[in-house]
Amino acid sequence: MEVFFLGTGGGRFAIVTQRRRTGGIRILSEKANLHVDPGPGALVHSIEQRSIEQRLDPRKLTGVLITHVHPDHANDGNVMLEAMTGGAVKRQGFLVCARSVTRGNETVDPVVSKYHRKLPSMVAELKAGEKVSIGGFEIEAVKAVHYDPDTIGFKVRLPEGETLGYTSDTEYFEGVGEAYRSVDLLILCSMRPRGAPLRWHMSVDDAVKILEEARPRRAVLTHFGMKMLYDTSPQEEARYVEKVTGVPTQAAEDNMKIKVEKGRSLTEFFGGAEEG
Repeated sequence: MEVFFLGTGGGRFAIVTQRRRTGGIRILSEKANLHVDPGPGALVHSIEQRSIEQRLDPRKLTGVLITHVHPDHANDGNVMLEAMTGGAVKRQGFLVCARSVTRGNETVDPVVSKYHRKLPSMVAELKAGEKVSIGGFEIEAVKAVHYDPDTIGFKVRLPEGETLGYTSDTEYFEGVGEAYRSVDLLILCSMRPRGAPLRWHMSVDDAVKILEEARPRRAVLTHFGMKMLYDTSPQEEARYVEKVTGVPTQAAEDNMKIKVEKGRSLTEFFGGAEEG
């Protein structure tokens, strides 16, 4: 399993300043090519990086996963669906998303249009606890507590056996970590640093509590807001998390790739590499 970070910023100010990119995450394996939460820049940065990694070409996507409607998670959803379907020519691939993404709810409007909803060969609108099996791998929706009440996280089990958890935006609630127990890689949307809680969102203090419940093989913090980027550093916060929890933890950076294999992991950057 390889995970590419096409963006590590989160929140409205990260979007408008692009202090960190907001393009979301790509998950690649022998049988999967998934884009998770395609925020602003997902299309552009996928195309930009395809000279380094051809599988990042958005036309090679097999699936798009969207956790909720907010722009930093869903802005490029429609265009990524068009890319996945060859410019809306071939009905292929799938969309797995929270129900609000395609239907809206009492709080938010849908962000994937009726037209684009018809492009993939399958659309699965999931609620927390629901699962869907596609092409040999399984995607499970995990409860999240956020301003969009339909927000979900994802737990993905690939055909090769690796498991990945992605929390999306959520505040801490009792038991949230249990759904991600023992995954190979847990990606936490840790917008705020220690001592700076914000309703509907995750702080590093919350990330510690989740990791103590989940006990994954490895954790990555991402989706950083401006307080995380200016008042401290994501790397410093990640070192604290690892020290407290004992879970190997790092802070994601734009253009970072993580390769997860049995017994070892390697962190690289597009165009360079370093051991993780």
